Amino acid sequence: MSTKFKKYTRKQPYFNPTAKIDRTNGMKDRNDTFITKIIAEFKDRQRAEIQKWRRALSAATDPENPVLYPLQDLYDNLSSDGHYISQTEMRKAATLCSNFSINDPSGKEQAGKTAFFKQQWFYDFMEDALDSIIRGYTLLELVNPLKPKFQLIPRRNIVPLKHKILLSVSDSKGVDYVSFIGDTLIEIGNPDDLGLLSNLCGQLIWKRNAQQSWAEFSERFGMPMITATTNKSSDAEIAKIRAMLATLGEAAQAVLPEGTTIDIKPAAGSDSYNVYDKQIDRINTEISKAICGGTMVSDDGSSRSQSEVHERNLDDKIAARDKRIITFITNDQLIPMLARFGHDLNPEKDIFTFDQTYELTLKEQWDIVNQASYRYDIPADWVSKTFGFPIIGEKEVQPGLFNMTAQHKEPSPGIGGGGFYENFR
Repeated sequence: MSTKFKKYTRKQPYFNPTAKIDRTNGMKDRNDTFITKIIAEFKDRQRAEIQKWRRALSAATDPENPVLYPLQDLYDNLSSDGHYISQTEMRKAATLCSNFSINDPSGKEQAGKTAFFKQQWFYDFMEDALDSIIRGYTLLELVNPLKPKFQLIPRRNIVPLKHKILLSVSDSKGVDYVSFIGDTLIEIGNPDDLGLLSNLCGQLIWKRNAQQSWAEFSERFGMPMITATTNKSSDAEIAKIRAMLATLGEAAQAVLPEGTTIDIKPAAGSDSYNVYDKQIDRINTEISKAICGGTMVSDDGSSRSQSEVHERNLDDKIAARDKRIITFITNDQLIPMLARFGHDLNPEKDIFTFDQTYELTLKEQWDIVNQASYRYDIPADWVSKTFGFPIIGEKEVQPGLFNMTAQHKEPSPGIGGGGFYENFR
């Protein structure tokens, strides 16, 4: 039995000012999507090994028959690492927490259209789009044009190089999805892009192995060895001593037969844990550099200045690149798609953009206002609202007093400087 998918034929131009959204059935998701046809299957959660990673890479890059599900299953397996989670969330937050707007060609913000995008559906859309940087090529399907609502097509069921969606990972044919792009599908990334995780799997596997080895080391040598020496020879007495030693670790006391002594031997090499700890730290460093461009965005640094440099690398370079990706996807694919379904958007005039202005600290803003007040009249109510203190009136200031405060350097005694200091020479 063959599966049929409804084809939404695109009409040129994208923008149709007379288009109407069918709101009679708008609260329900479409039932003719790829998502509803894909079969939920078993995922490999077995121990991750270097050889498994290399085989998965070979399968994903096979020019004749590329298969992605072994690699994507490995991604899912390794994505539970705490440091990896913190770095990916930090990188995505640098974009998700940035302000944006929908503007007309003159740069004027369209408040109503901006409000339409500042809803949960668009933040979910951006988060899935940003995951493509880490996980590779991504397909998002429009399952409800009214809300709107998008769902991620499982990457393990996609063969990007062949433009196929596999309803089952064992499917040898699949469904060609090229004709759906721009109508109900949005593609993100290059078909041959496997994401940053393709290079980080080795590090995550080695880290997991180091943690496992450390756990085994702690089990063997973490607790001190307790030995007993006795002059008793009967099996009953020896069994009694053995039972006492077994409970000694919990009770910290024991009643032993006469002639029996115990010896507690501390673990040899108290700094042996450094073998594992240093390896894990090194791997965390490599993960941080690959994802956030530095190590001090979330970790302790040697100085505040170094941490600020790493933070600027994330905000000014890496996040700026991520924002550009979101901007291209939204303007080139998302807005035209929503306009075709009747939303109040015009792809030829409405432009999605992130706010590029620099946010000043309160002190920086106060210094600017203070300097500007010498030449310009600034409303007192604006100053009160901006800096959060009440203003009930203005004081009379003697002429020349602000000239003194505006000077960056005071003239040395005996040196002509004029102005306020001239009166005291």
